[in-house]
Parts: sequence; C-alpha cells; structure tokens
Amino acid sequence: MSRFCRLRKATPNDVFFIRSLEMDPANIFVHSWDNETHTKNMADPSIHYLIAEGLQGTALGFAILVETGPGHIEWRRVVVARRDDGIGSEFMQAVIKQFRDEGAHTIWLDVYEDNARARHVYQSLGFREIKRGPKLNDPSITMVVMELSLA
Repeated sequence: MSRFCRLRKATPNDVFFIRSLEMDPANIFVHSWDNETHTKNMADPSIHYLIAEGLQGTALGFAILVETGPGHIEWRRVVVARRDDGIGSEFMQAVIKQFRDEGAHTIWLDVYEDNARARHVYQSLGFREIKRGPKLNDPSITMVVMELSLA
C-alpha cells in the first residue's frame, strides 16, 4: 500500500492517469475533460495541475486549481485512486500548504450537495460553507460553495 509522500507539478505525460481517474465509474461527482483540454490547460500558468505521489513516485491522485484573482484560488478537482485511507486528506493538506506558502489568501470550491463525503472532508480541513445555489447547467441540482481562509 502506497502512502502520500509529495506533490509535483503534472506534465502532459500524466494526462492518461488524470483521465483514467476522471472516467472511473466510482467518481460519479467528477467532471471529465478530453486530453486536448488537459494538455492546453497545463500550459496556462494560472491553472495548476498537481500530482500526489507515493514513496516510489507512484501517482496516487491529482488536483486542478485555478487562480481566479490575486490571492484567490478555485479548487476545481481533487481525485485519488484509493479512498478511505487518508491519502486525499494528506494530499489536500499539502496543496493548501503550498498555496499558503505562495501567498494565496483564499481557496474556494463548489461541491454537489449530494456529495456528503467530500463536504465532510472539506469541512475537516477548515473549509466553511458560504452559499448554496443551483448548478448553472442543471438548476435541479444544488451546489454548495465552500471557502478556506489562508490568512
């Protein structure tokens, strides 16, 4: 069993791994982009793709974050290959530390109201709910916006 060890910046060589996690049927709340979109986004300096690695350099998960303004970061995705063993929380803590060390003030995200597991993890890391509202392309779905102050 591999444990989280470090973060690294993703490269185009990681797109297959990222796509495999996005398309995993267990990840029903995860949106999927095509290879071209991921590769293009990796070249954008305001979009941060990070890979969680284990001790032997094995990829364990990925995160995508976007700078939405000075000191403000939107967390778009966080996905790990294995659940229930703490890798996701450790990975998220390392990402939060990195952005805090780089001077970010706030990280925000939105999460499906039905995704109680993710909301619980985010709350345990200090994110607080700031609003709820309908999903833009499907008003029958409620999204919860959560925010973490890094100050």
